[in-house]
Amino acid sequence: MISVRNLSMNLPKVEALKNINLNLNSGERLGIVGESGSGKTMLGLCILGTAPESAKISGEFKYHGKNMLDASEGTWMKLRLKEIAMVFQEPMSALNPIKRVGQTLSEPIRIHQNLSYSDSKKRALSLLKEVGLPEVDVKINQFPHELSGGQRQRVLIALALSCDPNVLIADEPTSALDANTALQITDLLVSISINRKMALIFISHDLNAVARTTQYLAVMFKGEIIEQGPTDDILTDPKQNYTKGLISARPNLNSKTRKKDGKRPRLTTMEEFFIAKKEDFSTKPSKPKNFSTNIKSDYQSLDNDQKEPLLDVCAVSHFYKLPRASFFEKRKVFRAIHEVNFKLQQGQTLGLVGESGSGKSTIARLIMGFEKPDRGKIFIRGKDINQISTRDLRILRSDFQMVFQDPFGSLDPRRKIGWSISEPLRSLEKEIDHKMLVAEVLERVGLEHSDADRYPHQFSGGQRQRIAIARSIVSRPKLLIADEAVSALDVSVQAQVLNLLIELQENLGLGVIFISHDLAVINSICDDVLVLNNGNIVEKGSTEEIINSPKNQYTLDLLEAARA
Repeated sequence: MISVRNLSMNLPKVEALKNINLNLNSGERLGIVGESGSGKTMLGLCILGTAPESAKISGEFKYHGKNMLDASEGTWMKLRLKEIAMVFQEPMSALNPIKRVGQTLSEPIRIHQNLSYSDSKKRALSLLKEVGLPEVDVKINQFPHELSGGQRQRVLIALALSCDPNVLIADEPTSALDANTALQITDLLVSISINRKMALIFISHDLNAVARTTQYLAVMFKGEIIEQGPTDDILTDPKQNYTKGLISARPNLNSKTRKKDGKRPRLTTMEEFFIAKKEDFSTKPSKPKNFSTNIKSDYQSLDNDQKEPLLDVCAVSHFYKLPRASFFEKRKVFRAIHEVNFKLQQGQTLGLVGESGSGKSTIARLIMGFEKPDRGKIFIRGKDINQISTRDLRILRSDFQMVFQDPFGSLDPRRKIGWSISEPLRSLEKEIDHKMLVAEVLERVGLEHSDADRYPHQFSGGQRQRIAIARSIVSRPKLLIADEAVSALDVSVQAQVLNLLIELQENLGLGVIFISHDLAVINSICDDVLVLNNGNIVEKGSTEEIINSPKNQYTLDLLEAARA
């Protein structure tokens, strides 16, 4: 069905793909893994016929025997979605923000399958149910911004499947999903591939998801495929050191006991793997600068009074009004969170875990003051953030920062990333060398200091996530809320960023609320865990207790899905 021979792609400043060779037949499932920026997404775009206009492509790419590199745009328009479809990495930027979910799904169904409006809506509802979206009768009338990140991802998967394609390219389809939903989606993709004899190209940094979903695996590094073969063979007996490093850097659910000095153990990084092997490999990163101790600031001093919590959330509830089904119908209310209580001490990391739509991100928005709770109070350093003046809140805001779930949506596309990262520093109104701090924090999250002069669209999804993290920590806050901060990162960079957060916490006394669907990541970084389900806290306790001795059936289900 698909044959790729010596495919190369040159962009103005980089060689994105180098001599790619692949074969994919009907019903086969191919996984593509590699670090962020290795060319995985660019290969998917090339197969979809949406490579950048500035790209110079050579080699051969055949679909059903026809060389598609010579195909006109008209030919591609007939093929896209109907023959070859793609689930894009960032659902918020891929979905139309001014169209309701039902409109977005119905449009291609009407065009490609010649169905009436009512029949296309029925088909859209069926697809949303198929991908596990809750309350589809309500969600189909909502806009993308009214859905959680995981729910938007499921809408995007439904859109890609809407016209029954022969080839589906899934670019990080489970990165924003909780363990239960990710398991459902991977099982769904496998069953659809088998039942429809649909070829599947599964691009992911989640090696567990790749193992569950694919038959064959290709490992990419700097635009090249350095290893390929049956998935089980590569994951159990990799031949390339780079592949071995990717596997070793994965977080896991094993017990993480603190050292004698009270410090949390670090995750294994690619650098440490190659040092341990006493090998010099081209991916070995340079040792980052010690960002947390290079520049002294007020944020590095710990408060002496540890009795008062850094954050106190008291019986908070929040509701959202839902759109009316008709003009005369009474407007319904959705309960996002109900009677949530918890405290966070300085230097503590608290994990919030639960399925998509369970209320995790809502809690983050309320703590940041983006929304006000309908009931309850939120205290930061003893001050009720919803009762103080706007001026006092602005001053207090320098103490808490957030890493947003969607990095592309949180960065200004018209500004260079150096300007975006230094934005929190400008609000402090202090004499600080912004350029030096920006350069240091970029290197600390695995980027080059010269990247400060580039725009967001010039980075991959994982690189944009690192930029978002750099912006949140550059001002050295006392409270950091990380909403799926490592969900878009490959395992090697994920380990670096998690180690960075651990180091910052130890040096700055940083309080962290870490929101994630990945229990292995939660296990690696968090002291305590809150398990949320439908806006309620169903279980809370130390990470070791929750992982090893869960008491609630919902928690058991999450752990079972994570170990699958």
